[in-house]
Amino acid sequence: MRITRRAALFGLAAIAGVGPVRAFAGDRVRLSGRAFGTTWSVIARDPGDPQVLAEKIRAMLAGIDAEMSPFRPDSALTRFNTDTPELPVSGDFTTVARAALDMAFISAGAFDPTVGPAVARYGFGPIRGRAGSSKGNWRRIACEDGRLSRQGSVTLDLCGIAKGFAVDRLAELVGAASADFIVEIGGEIRAQGDWPVGIADPDKGGVHSRIRLGSAAVATSGDAVNRYDIGGRRYSHTVDPATGEPVPGDIASVSVIAASAMRADALATALLVMGEKRGLAFADSQDVGVLYLIRDNGALRPGFNAGFAAHLI
Repeated sequence: MRITRRAALFGLAAIAGVGPVRAFAGDRVRLSGRAFGTTWSVIARDPGDPQVLAEKIRAMLAGIDAEMSPFRPDSALTRFNTDTPELPVSGDFTTVARAALDMAFISAGAFDPTVGPAVARYGFGPIRGRAGSSKGNWRRIACEDGRLSRQGSVTLDLCGIAKGFAVDRLAELVGAASADFIVEIGGEIRAQGDWPVGIADPDKGGVHSRIRLGSAAVATSGDAVNRYDIGGRRYSHTVDPATGEPVPGDIASVSVIAASAMRADALATALLVMGEKRGLAFADSQDVGVLYLIRDNGALRPGFNAGFAAHLI
């Protein structure tokens, strides 16, 4: 089967579970595997030996997981949250932690890397601690000169940004071997070249919107997967740091187009917390594209800015 750009439009998840495979025709290679409790996928033109590239990808992703996973008792993140208020960390960890704290600042706390205990309270995460509002707690964490520190019992959760960082690292790794590729981890995508991408319909499945991503990244936050309903209320894994409760269920998803997947990942969470009106204005101020899919009278109503409209097919 020839791997085409059109195949990518309908979701790289379709090739999940397949090991390194060279196309029967053409010059594109597809690779896939598992990491972070989800799948990763790559389609690239002439990336060299696919087995060698796959091994490099697995090693890179395993290293990020070993440092930043809150689900691993031996990770640097878990040790920081449970054992010590100060910890030496790697350059990668410093990059992600600093980006998380910076996003907390510029979003006025809509993105908050200390929200983990509130997320766990609703059954979506492993980080234990005092639940409830985490407003302003991120100011009690610092990461400078390779040292991570905290004041008091606050905890750090990088789940809203670390996967985006991993997508960027994956793109760098593949990009060193190929100038034309698309990579994905758990639905977060970065591309180089002229690749069409589908934005999923979170309620009905399939593709809701089609975009031409170009050399950029797109990330989506929503309640299509991690959610449950009790008493007519929908509870999702995205918690508003100001209230300590899951965001309202009227917003089905938020998709962000940005230069890096790490930035798109964090902004998708922040914009979901902000809501449509405030979020559209904030996205404009950050020079990123955003698409809101809002549940409205049994249908999905799109709300997007000019930055997103420029990518629509």
